[in-house]
Amino acid sequence: MAFATADSRNTQIAEMNITPLVDVMLVLLVIFMIAAPAMTKVMPLTLPGTAGKAAERQILHLTIGAGDLYTLDGVAVGRVELRQRFEQAARAASLPIVVEVIASPEAEYETVAQGLALARNAGLENLDIATH
Repeated sequence: MAFATADSRNTQIAEMNITPLVDVMLVLLVIFMIAAPAMTKVMPLTLPGTAGKAAERQILHLTIGAGDLYTLDGVAVGRVELRQRFEQAARAASLPIVVEVIASPEAEYETVAQGLALARNAGLENLDIATH
């Protein structure tokens, strides 16, 4: 075990002087506090409104239930008939078509995915997926 001697008390201990570091940090803080409000710019942006858009589109309501049960606009349909009705709607549409999809919590993922794929394959790109 080493004991402190009289000679070791007189030696200087090297310490880092942090005063210049604190001075630099305070100067940077003041600069950023002054410069930050000056760098804030307001960009004028006109966003499209949604008022009046509901009348300019056709909505198909697709409800997907448990056990491969599809209901399109209140009529129960099978997968083949659903594809045919989507294709007919896409060909005959003069307005953009939005497919509003409501999936039951009991519906299987594959059934929902197939219903969405049928709509996309028929050319219906606007899908509105509602959640419960």
